[in-house]
Amino acid sequence: MSRHVRIALLAMLLVGASSPALAQEYATGDEVVAAMDARPAPAAMISTMTMTIATASGQSLTREMQIWTAGAGDEELVKFMAPADIKGSGFLSVKAADGSTQSLVYLPALDRVRRIAGSQKQESFFGSDFSYEDISDLQGGTHADYDNVLEEVKPGPVYVVRSTAKPGAGAAYEQLVMEVPEATLLPSRVEFYRGGALLKVMTIDATTTVDGYLLPSRLRMHSQAGGTTTTIEQRDVKVEKTLPDEIFTERFLRR
Repeated sequence: MSRHVRIALLAMLLVGASSPALAQEYATGDEVVAAMDARPAPAAMISTMTMTIATASGQSLTREMQIWTAGAGDEELVKFMAPADIKGSGFLSVKAADGSTQSLVYLPALDRVRRIAGSQKQESFFGSDFSYEDISDLQGGTHADYDNVLEEVKPGPVYVVRSTAKPGAGAAYEQLVMEVPEATLLPSRVEFYRGGALLKVMTIDATTTVDGYLLPSRLRMHSQAGGTTTTIEQRDVKVEKTLPDEIFTERFLRR
């Protein structure tokens, strides 16, 4: 083999070895998170969700909900449609201009609206593995409370980002570890840490495209301590340009 041929082969090998790096668009955790936040999202939408709560022993409970969102997730209303013992219950979350969020729960059996504030937002959402705050962030959570570090880039590429809560930010979790495929910029897996321990893991198992928007259609949250798993399946999605302001009010929550 001549010297020129050897040099040509070496050049081809170097190009091949460097191609994965060239395919990687983002170099830092902040760049990945910024791209996630900039991903196109519907201004408003209405959908139906099925929530299935499964215990470690295999028992399950299914609930049907309708959900309205506006402002790319800043306003959200959830109303339970079934089963009978929870029908009419609801949850309202509205984010103010200063970044604070007002969260209300309506329980028709008590004819009472309860405000969810502070650490209560981390409590279980109607017995599920999702917290009230998790539900508020379903259609587009904020990452402003976290510092983001790119820990690894897996083939795909898939970015592994560790997000650590900023001091005094009041973030729900101390750390999040996200696996984010570049192709979708939707996290395929999120680990939630509190008190230095892994609390739960969420995966997006399926997606759907509606009017050009890529949306999660099946999410699964697994709690480490009790071994329970909650699956949310979203269907009958209608993308809207806007929704009436009256939907995101306490009066509508009580209906």
